[in-house]
Amino acid sequence: MRSGLFFAFFGAISSALWTVFHHEAASKVNPIVGAIIVSIFAMILGAIIFSFKYQASALVISKKGLLFLALVGVAAFASDYFALRTFASDLPVSIGGPILIGGGVALAATIGVIMGE
Repeated sequence: MRSGLFFAFFGAISSALWTVFHHEAASKVNPIVGAIIVSIFAMILGAIIFSFKYQASALVISKKGLLFLALVGVAAFASDYFALRTFASDLPVSIGGPILIGGGVALAATIGVIMGE
């Protein structure tokens, strides 16, 4: 449980930085290109971390797991794209950030309740 709270805390910090960095980049890049670049950097960082923590068992992925990971990829791209579009429209980070993050939190909590968690 404690490690879960630790990861949640750093996830929150990461989400806040994600929002601010999107705001700063939005007026300087096309949203589609920006979302692709974010995905490339995330892949590179993940590959680096994976190379240090590699275990053969980590490569086992079920079909259902792969399906959900593909859906995560679609959602991640959409999240980056719409965040960049949001801030490219000159919406302040103090308004757009809480909507993006708070809306995501509220929707995830609602879906969790519907799923019976």
